Amino acid sequence: MKRFIFFGLIALTILPLSAQTKTGMVPRSTFKIYPDIARFRGDSSRVYVEVYYTFDVSQLKYVRMDDVYRADAVMSIYLKRSSDDSVIVGQSWRVPFSVSDTTALQVSRSYVDVLAFFVKPDIYRVCVVGRDLNNPAQRDSISFPVDLKQIDKSAMALSDVELCSSIVAAESDSANRFYKNSYEVRPNPAKMYGQGQPVLFYYAEAYNLLRNASPSFKSQVTVTNAVGKKVYQMERTRRRANESSVEVGTVKIANLSSGTYTFSYALYDSVENTTTAAAKRFFVYNPSVAPDTLTPKGGNSYLGSEYATMTESELDHEFEVSRYTATKDELNQYSKLKGVDGKRKMLFDFWNKRDENPVTPENEQKKDYMKRVDYANTYYRTGFRDGWKTDRGRVFILYGPPDEVERHANEIDVKPYEIWFYNSIQGGVQFIFGDRTGFSDYILLHSTHRDEMHDENWMRQIQAQ
Repeated sequence: MKRFIFFGLIALTILPLSAQTKTGMVPRSTFKIYPDIARFRGDSSRVYVEVYYTFDVSQLKYVRMDDVYRADAVMSIYLKRSSDDSVIVGQSWRVPFSVSDTTALQVSRSYVDVLAFFVKPDIYRVCVVGRDLNNPAQRDSISFPVDLKQIDKSAMALSDVELCSSIVAAESDSANRFYKNSYEVRPNPAKMYGQGQPVLFYYAEAYNLLRNASPSFKSQVTVTNAVGKKVYQMERTRRRANESSVEVGTVKIANLSSGTYTFSYALYDSVENTTTAAAKRFFVYNPSVAPDTLTPKGGNSYLGSEYATMTESELDHEFEVSRYTATKDELNQYSKLKGVDGKRKMLFDFWNKRDENPVTPENEQKKDYMKRVDYANTYYRTGFRDGWKTDRGRVFILYGPPDEVERHANEIDVKPYEIWFYNSIQGGVQFIFGDRTGFSDYILLHSTHRDEMHDENWMRQIQAQ
């Protein structure tokens, strides 16, 4: 399998936006990035990883420069080792865009790119950060854990599945960042299909096919909905011809109702009773298709969710960062669970019962909570401690951004402290954090919130000695 590594890829794209303002600038909506990742076989000691991302170029601010309107996105992608939070590999770069006439900027279009890395097998956190150079307030950051295990060498194995917007046969071209193994493979990091994208394309790689003695094996494509019901399945018999193969194909999505689905690709050897599979969740938006109301929620519905493919370490991490919204009974229940299936089901039920709008594809409550976790990790990290574990991080995650912050960093005989004000909680509450150690580790000293710690004499804790 041929491998190419891309860093700092830049493309010029002309995209429709909104009408030009009198200042020559174009107002933008919220800048949002959608990432994805796929793992493939690398060399003897490393895994080959591709990180994909996409965003809507019409969300950028375009500024008149000479005879064109220009915009720039500043992107950073890096992998951090989970055990010590160290950055192992990464890259930052600018992606410029230009258009000569803003009257043509009426329809949004997606910019898609890919970066590839060789890394040693380990548990990592993938971090994707982007901002609008002309409007720094417009930024987005996403991070998520990933267990990058080495591809099994002893038996038939699969890479991760890459969900795509198109796959076409192509001539070898090292300058084409989407070329691999005789195809131009354009990823769909948003994983959204249906209206506007009625066909799901998939790409995977199969390895060690000649290690089994049987002359053939079976491949199976399965799509299940959010409650584990199969809505599509296709199986075919394959003969063993080469040590590895490229697995590509399509699934028509036009008849599926809006919602969350899981795509699964599996290889079976019925003679030697071996199976290997890879799965990925995707979303469908088909407003013209009536929703499926015949299958109620409940039962083993976690099998059709993102938890179905998460490792035990990933599940443990997600529940750990979710503990601020968990009850004592839930914390106790999770601590007693043995085995990955029980943890998958509990996490699914945990967030499902907190979903205030279950008819939408996304769980908005979970999404908002995890965005707060990411923000806390970015801005409240101290030493080797993740931001979500700090007092300021916990308060931010639980109650959201404060309405007002008073910072006291240079007062005489008093160590630095902050006062956070929340005007809409319990008629107005305060949280006071102090840097008692001098290492920017602000701990909670006092709060007027009835469920938080109280110390009316909190000032004595930060008096300079």
